[in-house]
Amino acid sequence: MIDGLLDGGWVLLPLALCSVLAGGIVINRFWSLSENKVMPPELQAVLAARENLAAVLRERRYPSSLHNIAVTIVAQAHTPPELIKTALEDALISEVHSMERFLTTLGTIASISPLLGLLGTVFGMIDVFQTLNQAASRDPSIFSGGIGEALVTTAVGLCIAIPSLIFHRHFQRRVEEYSQQLEQEGRLLIGAITTNAGQR
Repeated sequence: MIDGLLDGGWVLLPLALCSVLAGGIVINRFWSLSENKVMPPELQAVLAARENLAAVLRERRYPSSLHNIAVTIVAQAHTPPELIKTALEDALISEVHSMERFLTTLGTIASISPLLGLLGTVFGMIDVFQTLNQAASRDPSIFSGGIGEALVTTAVGLCIAIPSLIFHRHFQRRVEEYSQQLEQEGRLLIGAITTNAGQR
């Protein structure tokens, strides 16, 4: 198996790099997009209670995307509702951008890995035909063995691309869900703040 992989040629080097990058990005995104990093349940309970929000948020006990958005909204509490909503939208854009970090790279890896594999196969096939043209023998086993070696890079490229694409779609969906939840939490907080301001 290992010998077959080594026969894949120089194209296996960029494929190996893609594999390492994809693995690192997947681990990083699983960590960064965990619930505690985006919407800690404890902070959601604090926001729902609406008590001493400014003091609690200053303590930064729950560093997360939800914390950043809540801090932005509370800081704008004494401004008109339109400005608070604008601040929420800006904060959401910033947090979504942060959550989408490296996803473009992961998507690119999913796209180029099969192409790199195909490129390696094409080069391998060229070598096979050149060898056959130079050899006096026309043994079919030589031809079939060379094709098998040439197809190694295509197989490796697909093995990298398929999980990369799956994780890319998974993380994109998770970011979309978090974005909606953060917006909902932000609007609820704005509603509570403006209602309290109107009662004073």
